Amino acid sequence: MLLDRGAQGMQLSVRHTAELESQEAAGFERGECADPAAYYGRLPYLWLLYRGSGSPPLTLPAVETAPDWHWLEESLTALLGAWWEQLPAQIGQDTAGFNIVPRSGQESALETVSVLCSEAEGVMLLVDDREVPGGTPDAVMEARGWRGRIMGWWQRDFYDLGAEGAGAAARMAVQELRLRGVPSPDGLGVGEVRCEDGGLLVLPGLAIGT
Repeated sequence: MLLDRGAQGMQLSVRHTAELESQEAAGFERGECADPAAYYGRLPYLWLLYRGSGSPPLTLPAVETAPDWHWLEESLTALLGAWWEQLPAQIGQDTAGFNIVPRSGQESALETVSVLCSEAEGVMLLVDDREVPGGTPDAVMEARGWRGRIMGWWQRDFYDLGAEGAGAAARMAVQELRLRGVPSPDGLGVGEVRCEDGGLLVLPGLAIGT
């Protein structure tokens, strides 16, 4: 059974599982789409959380790795926007998050950018600054928009921006990745995809390789 929002409002339908999964998988194919905002806007879903009864599909569709920084920014904006809107109803006071890390063998000053979202704090970014000898000067990090250092990590929350926080966080994350010498989105991986209270959290709409 599928409950979704159609042209006439909410609608409930009964679908064959294999047919529905095939249709949704086709939605992740990029084709000739040149506009990332339009592409991410039409995806059937951006994230999934499996808890309790039931099993996830044996294979899960996923978008391709972002070909450039603009694509990655739009991917992050779409995902974080969905989280900001949907997480409170799905996980209550829990926190969902993932880490953006450099791929093995990539030379940069990046260790980890952690992306988090919760009802209480909204969207939050943290960046591990311990890879830089002596740490990046406070004035430099504050000029980039970071607001506090904790144990070698700089953080920034976007709660005060409401729905606009998703786009602001995506821009800041991409800017930080580039400033730390990551050559392209191909140089990135994702790790520690998690939901605080457990369950299998998957991010098919995140254009970062595993």
